[in-house]
Amino acid sequence: MTKEKIVRYSSEELRNLETGGSDKTDWNRLLSMKEEDIVYDEDSPEIKENMFDNAFLSRRTKTEIRLLLDSDVFEWYKKQNIAYQPLINSLLRSYMEAHH
Repeated sequence: MTKEKIVRYSSEELRNLETGGSDKTDWNRLLSMKEEDIVYDEDSPEIKENMFDNAFLSRRTKTEIRLLLDSDVFEWYKKQNIAYQPLINSLLRSYMEAHH
């Protein structure tokens, strides 16, 4: 996928698309795809069985908030090419548990 095709939505916009039935997914094309039509890249790697060896289901509820961070801190986490929001949550949880 080229960068020109990447579209970003807020959580609210995604909920509205889902409930409104206008998510723009070409379901017929998707359902007719063959294995060789799937492109595996850094954004969508091939799924292997061992990828789920350490997976767990979190039953914790999430609260959507607006959090102001120092720009340099935020940019550093974004540049790590990881899911920075769960990482920040994990760091905050570790701190909370250490001081609980």
